[in-house]
Amino acid sequence: MQITVVGGGIVGCAVAWRLAQRGARVTVYDQGRIGGEASWAGAGMLAPGGEFGEDSRWGRLGVASLRLYPEFVAELETATGRKIDFRICGAEEIAEDAAEMERRVAAQRRMGIRVEPMGGQRWWYPDEAVVNPRDVVAALRAAGEALGVTYREGVAVTQGEGDATVWATGAWAPGGFPVKGHLIRYDLAPGSLPRIIRQGHFYVLQRATGETIAGADMERAGFDRSLREAAIEEIRTAVEAMTPELRGVAVAEAWNGFRPGSATGEPVVGRRGESREWDAYGHFRNGILLAPITARLLSDEILPSSGRG
Repeated sequence: MQITVVGGGIVGCAVAWRLAQRGARVTVYDQGRIGGEASWAGAGMLAPGGEFGEDSRWGRLGVASLRLYPEFVAELETATGRKIDFRICGAEEIAEDAAEMERRVAAQRRMGIRVEPMGGQRWWYPDEAVVNPRDVVAALRAAGEALGVTYREGVAVTQGEGDATVWATGAWAPGGFPVKGHLIRYDLAPGSLPRIIRQGHFYVLQRATGETIAGADMERAGFDRSLREAAIEEIRTAVEAMTPELRGVAVAEAWNGFRPGSATGEPVVGRRGESREWDAYGHFRNGILLAPITARLLSDEILPSSGRG
C-alpha cells in the first residue's frame, strides 16, 4: 500500500513511522523542512493537567498518550540509537482562582489525571513530563528511513496521492489556522529546575542541558513571524514572578511558532467521509503530547493490524 503523508511535523512523522511498521510504502512531503514549524518551536511540555480542564474525549486521549510516551521514546531510541531528552518530572500548578481550580481538579480526576494538593493555591501533577520535540522528530525520521520512508522537503502537495493520503499540515490545513506564541530561553545549571511550574497559560520547564524554556502567549496574527518585545516581556515577568530561580538571569533567546488551531477547538483526526484521505491537524498546544495516540488512531484506521505500534 502506497501512502502519502502531507506535513512533516511530529504528528505526520509519527503517523508515517507507524504505517511503515505495518508494511506501507510511505512518502512524507513538507512544504518547508521536516519538523521545522510547530514541532521545532514547541517547548515539549507533556501536561494533560495543564491543558484539559473539562472531561472530554481529547482530554482522555491526552492522558492515554502521556501513558504511551515512555514506551514510545524507548522504542525510538532502540530503533535509532539516538538519545531523546525525556523526563517524567511532575508539574506544580499555581491556581489563580481556588474555586475554579477545585472544579477543574474534579473534572481532571474523572479523566484519570492524577493531581494532589500541595497546600495553599498549589497543586501537584506527578505524572507530567517534558520531552525535547526536536529530538523526537529527528528520531522519527531516522526510524522511518530505516523502514524505507521517503522524506521530501520543500514540496507543496495540494491533492491526495497513492492509496491513502494523510493531511498533517497543522496551521496550514484548509480547516485550520495559526495561533502565534512566543517562547524564551534561559540557560541554567542542569537539574536546577526539576519540575514544570505553571500558572494560567504561562509555564517554565527545563531540558537536560539546563536550557530552561518559558512561554507562552497566544495571538491570532496570521503567519506573522516577527517577534513582539511586549509579548517577550509579558512572559518574562510572569514566569520570573512564579519561579525565583529565574530572577536576575538573562534571557538567552526568544522565538515564536504557529500552533495549529481548528474551527472546533479540538484536533481533527480521522477519515474524510468515504474517501481515501485522512486528517490529522488542529492539535493546538498539544501536538507533541498527542502524537503517539494520533499515530495509533490513524494507523488503526488506515491499515488495521493485529499488532499494535
